Order: sequence, then C-alpha cells, then structure tokens
Amino acid sequence: MLSINRIGPAAVPRDAARFMVPMRDGVRLAADAYLADPAAPNAVVLVRLPYDKDGAYCFMPEIGRYFLARGYNVVVQDVRGKFRSEGATEFAVHEADDGRDTIQWITERPWCDGNVVMWGDSYYGYTAIAAAIGGHPALRAIAPRVTGSQLSTVLEYGDGTRDVEPTAHKAYCSTHYVDRDRYEWEIDWSRRPLRAAFEEFFERLGRRSANFDAEFDGGARFVPPPLKALVESRPVPALYTIGWFDNCAIWSWHDVRALSRDPGWAARLFLRLEAIDHENYWLGHSPVAPRDDHAADPDALRRLLPRYLDPAVEFFDAVLGRSDGLAALPRVRYEVCHGGWRESAAWPPPDASGLEFFLAADSPPRLAEAAAPEEEALAWTHDPSDPVPSPGTNPFAALLDPPDLGPLADRDDVLRFTGPAVPADVDLVGTATLLLRLSASAGAAVHARLLDVDPGGGAFLIARGRLRFDAPPAGDEAVLDLRGVAYRLRAGHRLALDLTSSDFPEYVVEGPDGADPWTSLPGAPVTRTVTVGGARPSCLRIGRWEAGDLRSDP
Repeated sequence: MLSINRIGPAAVPRDAARFMVPMRDGVRLAADAYLADPAAPNAVVLVRLPYDKDGAYCFMPEIGRYFLARGYNVVVQDVRGKFRSEGATEFAVHEADDGRDTIQWITERPWCDGNVVMWGDSYYGYTAIAAAIGGHPALRAIAPRVTGSQLSTVLEYGDGTRDVEPTAHKAYCSTHYVDRDRYEWEIDWSRRPLRAAFEEFFERLGRRSANFDAEFDGGARFVPPPLKALVESRPVPALYTIGWFDNCAIWSWHDVRALSRDPGWAARLFLRLEAIDHENYWLGHSPVAPRDDHAADPDALRRLLPRYLDPAVEFFDAVLGRSDGLAALPRVRYEVCHGGWRESAAWPPPDASGLEFFLAADSPPRLAEAAAPEEEALAWTHDPSDPVPSPGTNPFAALLDPPDLGPLADRDDVLRFTGPAVPADVDLVGTATLLLRLSASAGAAVHARLLDVDPGGGAFLIARGRLRFDAPPAGDEAVLDLRGVAYRLRAGHRLALDLTSSDFPEYVVEGPDGADPWTSLPGAPVTRTVTVGGARPSCLRIGRWEAGDLRSDP
C-alpha cells in the first residue's frame, strides 16, 4: 500500500524574529530574521526557499546563525504559497517580483544598511538568480549553488536536439508543489504508463497538484523566465558553485556559458567547481559513512557548514568592502577529483588537458589514441521495457553510495569503449565533448557516461551527457556536451565511455514513435548504430573545446 507522509511547518526558533512581508499584490510572505541588534543597521543575507524556513531538511536556522556570527543579519523566507506564506502554490511564477519586493521591504528596516546579498542551493539558489532578474539596486551580489536560471526546464539547443527530460520535475511537483506542505512518498517507477504511479498518489491524497497537471496540459505559467532575462538584467557580482556530480549541473553550466559571453556579467562572474553532488555530499567522503552524513548527524552538519558557507562569506565580504575586494579573489576555484584544489583566471583553465580519444571497433571496443583508417559500424539494442538503470537510487545524492557500473558493460544495450591503463596519474581537466556519427530516428535519445575503471574492474561515474533528437542527426553527426570535468585518473586506472539509449528512472525512456513516454506503454526494441574510424571518426575530447566546436584546433 502506498504510504504518504505529510510534513508541515516546523516551529519557529526562539532566536528568530517573525515577519509577514507584503508583496505588491497584497500577498504576505512569512520570514524569519536573525539579527545582531534590531536597532543597528547591517548588511543582510536573504534566502528564499520552498522547503520550510524552519524545517530540518535545509537546516536554515543553523545557516542563519552561521551568517549572523560572521557579521551579517539574515532573512529566511518561505516563498509564495509554501508553508507559512500566503498566495497560490505556483512553481517559479513570482520569484523575480517577490524577490524584488522582499529586498525593498528589507531596505526599509532599521537593521538593514541598504546592502542585500542572496545565497542558496537549488530552488533557493534559483530565487537569488530570479531576484537579480528583478533588478533591485540594493541587491549587491548573489551566490547561487547547484542551480541555474532554467532550473527544471528541458533545454533546447536550436539544432534539432534537446536535453532528455528528467523525471525529477514531475516528481518534484508531486512532492513539494501540491500545496503548502511537503509530501514524502516512494514512486513505483516500474508502473506503466509512468503517469500511473502519480495518479495513484493523487487519488490516495485526495487532491492534485496544479503544477503537475500543467506539465501535461500546456500551462506555461509554471516555467522560469528565459535565460535572456538574466543576461539582459543589471549585472551584479555572482559566485556560481557547480558540483561535478550534481544532477542539476546542466542548468548551472547553461547560465555560466551565457554570462561569460556578456561583458557586463563576465567582469563580475566567479566560479567554484566542487567534487560534490546536489545534496552536498563530497567525493572525499564517498561512500558516505554515518559520521559524515549531514542529513542524519548534527555533528556532521556542523562540520559541513564551514565548507558550505565560508566561500559565500568570503565573496560577500569582498563585494561589500570588508576585505581586500573582488580583485583579490581568483575568478575560478576548481577541485580536481582525487587531486585537490586549483585556481585559474578562466574556465576552462589555460592549462586544460587537450586530450583526444577515438572510438575504435576492436573486441572489446576501446578508446584509442588514433582513428582507425577504415569505417566500421557498432550497434546496441535499446529495449524501452528494460531500460539501462540510472547510477544510484537517488540522483540528488550521487555520492552517498555510488554504485559500481562495471557490470553494465555486459548488457546488450550498453556499448562500452575502454582505454588502456594509465602508467601514471592523468588529470582530465576542461570541457568534455563527444562527437558521434550516429544513426538514430526522430524521438531517439543517446546517453553517454564517462567512467573511471579501477584495477579491479569497478567502474564509477566521472561525467555524463545526453541528447534527444527531434529529427535524425544532420549528416549523421551528433555532438554531446558532457560539460566540465576536473578528474584525476589515477595510475593503473582506465578511462571508459558508455553509450546507451536510456538512463532510467532519472530520465524518461523513449516513447513509441515519439509518443509521450508518461502516458504510453513501452514500444518495441530498436537498434542504434555508431560509426567509428575513417575520415570522420567518432571521438571524445577533453580540454578547451566548447560543445559544437569539436573539430577546432586546441
């Protein structure tokens, strides 16, 4: 029987001052303020989130006290329609305006000196970006983490391809955006059609999510503003934190690439690239022992806070003139997985790897230093009723207990190319881009996973990318963007690349003949073919190449 746990607002901490902040349309949003002296003006850190300003999930009281102890007043607010705030529960509709109105209200308090900065993860990082779009002059800086302005949307690339739809957004709407509260329930991803499990949930709950239903009936209100709105807004100093293992990193990189091409934003853009996942588990602790699980152990949470919050404190101090200023900060700090921290003036860094690997049709298939002179075709069979499993049970906590992906190579629907064991450590740093000569029909998807294969044969995820084709690949060429990597392939390890047509349940499986995979039954197995070798070889590059520019010289 389906079990549903409803979670309402937690008690407001005694050290938080409670406010109801009026918006321009009269709706009031609940906020807690952590203040050093209610009569003394100071800079204010604002956090706006839909997960309960007082709840255990995002530990906002601890975060508020941490910023407070470092010289900032803090306001934490439930967004419109969530927990103690008034208004309709609508995903991402009002955040730019509500952010601006909240900042205006803060500047009118005696405990604000006129300077507001914003910080946050995921949706509450998105609200910081949305507030920048809102353009209030008192917003001095933003520090969004593991998020982006297009959070939850399916990115379209303008060349007949798009991202493969993640299942997370519809799951999110049925968990966080039914009404003011949150609902914990376990989705049965074996149900077909996929929507059936959600319909059972709504029937048991006795109410529906308007946000979920809008995903199917074309209700366009439930989308963030376009990236263009951010690029054309007033630039403010921005510190983007991106996790190498974050399932939402695609939206972070989408922002960063666009902002870095705009002179106003580029001059104010700073990056922090960490070996973390969306829930802030760190590769150095993976698999995570109970003592390092900050979601379960208060001591682990206290140990997390400096790594989690100090970069934002340092950044805000620099923006507000409390330190030597932004000129003293590196533009990019990046963590090489298994290799420590580095700094650079740009991303990719000037000393990016410049590595090239060619897909070769040997037995077994391999990653080679040179392309074979003759073309050969390799194929895999995709069965929508038996998709390739996603790496791990929780896509948001990829590092909590990462699975060994080695056995997947034995599947008929996985095509694995493996390189030679490296005699010494090799750093893979830069943009990872894959050019495939691919035979695929309209509606087809291809997923690529870059793997670290250890001497015992265990295979663990480094990076991944995917594409869905609205039409067959033009000229049989497809470019997959695996985005940034910074990973040390240790001596004795091998680099490997998996090609598949599914990654489930994290991403939807192809529907038959382009049908909606949420409402249709699985179609028949299909064959996908990649051509390797010859004059136009399929290859992988890691270095300073941008996606779509695979053939340019390093």
